[in-house]
Amino acid sequence: MPKGSANSRSRAPYATQACTICRTKKTKCNGVKPVCGACAATGRDNECSWGRDVAPKKPRTEAHFEALRKRADSLQAYVDLLEGILAKCICQDASHLQFRPQGPEEQSGEERGDSDADVLESDEEITQELTVPTRHLKLDDPTDGPLLHGGFFKVGNSPHKKVSRLPAVVDPNASYVLQVEGVDVSQSHLDIDWSRHLPPEVAIERREHDQILDLSFKFHTMFPIIPSLYLRDMYRALSVPRSEEPPTTPHYSPMLHNAILAISSVFSDNPYLREPRTRLYFIQTAQACFDFKNPNPSMVHALVFIASFYTDSGERVPAELYFGMSTRLCIALDLGIDATQSVKEGRITHDEMTGRNRAYWSVFILDVTWSLYWGRDFTGPPRRNTPMPFVDSDIDQILWYHAPAKIPPQANCLTLIFSETAALSVIICQIAEVVNNLAPSARPNIIQLAENVTRIDLELNSWKSHLPPQLNITLVNRASSTPHRIVLHLGYWWCFIALHRPFFNRRTQPIQHSDPEVDHVKLCTRAAENVLELLDTWRDLYGMRLAPVKMSGMIFSAATVFLLRALQATASSRIAHGVLNTAFMQVETCIRYLHEMGTTWVSAMRSGDMLQVILNDKLKPVIARRMAERGEPFPTAATPPGETPGVSGAGAPHEANLMPTEPPPSYIPSYAPDWDPLSLDFDFLAQMPNNPFASNAESSQSRSQTGFSELDMNGFFPTFDTFRGPEHDYSDGSRRTLFS
Repeated sequence: MPKGSANSRSRAPYATQACTICRTKKTKCNGVKPVCGACAATGRDNECSWGRDVAPKKPRTEAHFEALRKRADSLQAYVDLLEGILAKCICQDASHLQFRPQGPEEQSGEERGDSDADVLESDEEITQELTVPTRHLKLDDPTDGPLLHGGFFKVGNSPHKKVSRLPAVVDPNASYVLQVEGVDVSQSHLDIDWSRHLPPEVAIERREHDQILDLSFKFHTMFPIIPSLYLRDMYRALSVPRSEEPPTTPHYSPMLHNAILAISSVFSDNPYLREPRTRLYFIQTAQACFDFKNPNPSMVHALVFIASFYTDSGERVPAELYFGMSTRLCIALDLGIDATQSVKEGRITHDEMTGRNRAYWSVFILDVTWSLYWGRDFTGPPRRNTPMPFVDSDIDQILWYHAPAKIPPQANCLTLIFSETAALSVIICQIAEVVNNLAPSARPNIIQLAENVTRIDLELNSWKSHLPPQLNITLVNRASSTPHRIVLHLGYWWCFIALHRPFFNRRTQPIQHSDPEVDHVKLCTRAAENVLELLDTWRDLYGMRLAPVKMSGMIFSAATVFLLRALQATASSRIAHGVLNTAFMQVETCIRYLHEMGTTWVSAMRSGDMLQVILNDKLKPVIARRMAERGEPFPTAATPPGETPGVSGAGAPHEANLMPTEPPPSYIPSYAPDWDPLSLDFDFLAQMPNNPFASNAESSQSRSQTGFSELDMNGFFPTFDTFRGPEHDYSDGSRRTLFS
């Protein structure tokens, strides 16, 4: 070809950057922003993004393939069950069969009434008449504040004008600067009235105040509170002179300010600020700020923190009441409603919409976690068309840094982790529905139960396999994991324990004459060991003193698995000494971690003390008796210093513990070969001597029993109550509850 001639087959110029969808699919991208040509042509306008981190296609793990196999086997067993029911059906009327409900797309046209146009027409008229109040909702009424009203409470036919809620500030990007190490104090707005809404009874300096907020944002209020948004609105609210009315901001309020300090002052180095009496002043001030006439999403967060304060203090009734208030307020404000259309119409801002969504999911996550831990039904805000939490890449790129950890600064990924936590909470809701309905009176079908367990197991593995790479914890990045990532993975492994531990003692049986069904022991053990590894990482990096309060429940759950492993190791004629010694050491490690957390959280100390009592007064005597019957010596590694096998507490002998007289009626041997998981009594406290919740007659009868039965650890979960503990003999001869 002659020089200078045009090349008709020359390659088109490359785009400087391809979108995430095109890079994942390895297709051409024209680089047009905000939506490239390829995504616009395929209807992926909402998915087209321009982040530089693309999640690589990770290979499936062996555990994921195993979950898929179990899921397929359980579905085949369920199909066989349904076919067997149909084979026995000799009549044409099958209305008595309990099939799975059909979705709208599966219903026939006759069922939907497609053949009757008149009925449809009349139904449409009635529907329009009944939905008039909903279609004419008023948002942001100036007399009622920035609320989204639903139902028949607020109706109107006139268009609503947009109301400006934020003050006209000189610098919209100005933010409250925390006076922490490495910050130039002269740049921290020294004239700001930072203590305006704090209780005057508490003597606190600004540096102490700011350090508490800093540690709270890094280790405790990591998910519902976005530090950058909170500090921005805090500056806007506190920079206004006292003579003027402070603005209503979506991420800061005096009630939320005091509630955070009440729960997070435990992180302070000042013993005075850690005192419960001092922290109670913050609680009282937060309660005084409760304005039920002008509620907003920040009030939802404040109520949750007040509930957490009472939870750690061991006061369950006020804890449940305040958390119930946050749930009902979440419903009253319609925080779960998709407000995208309202943003497009300019009635609320995008920032307000994401704040409402974040408040909804924070309450949903906490309530479903509590429902699983306490063994009660989920009572949180309902899920309707609630979108998943919005991921803000700009906020996620803000660096997280904690100098004492000696790890380099890294992106916090805060909103991404919150979104993944919300997705995990949806699975937790399904787990709670399964394990909380295992009462003997329910008697669900074993095949249906196996189908549900394998389905949830597969969803957990799918959630893990689709986790973005920046959130994964590997051997390479484990030593530099942020607290947010560690807590996320702790929640994942805790889900496995919650799902499979009720079936820990169930003997595996073949399915479809292939490999055995789900090995609950293996899954529980693997999950508990991963929890312990993550706890080791946390302790090495940050110390257990800075652990969030919810971590104590995860530690306790892992410890119960190790206790079950110790019982299982001595259940057969041949004792597994290696497994027994390892299980004892793992339980003692969990107790040590809880006691280290107890320097911050009183509830963690209670949990550690309770585990110690269970280990010394219940588990070790049972194992010692089993080993004595087989002529085996009690493992020395499992005996605390200064004690002998069968001796606990202050050295007082408990011979009755070694030779129980008669097991209670609820006793189920942990090694029963044909144990029915559905016959389990889940009330652990009812199985304990000196039950503090029993009637007077029952308590007096239980006090007369000095022995303990063979321990069935399945009763620990999910109704184990950490607010109170079993009664215990003290050295002074008194008998009272451990934590009273």
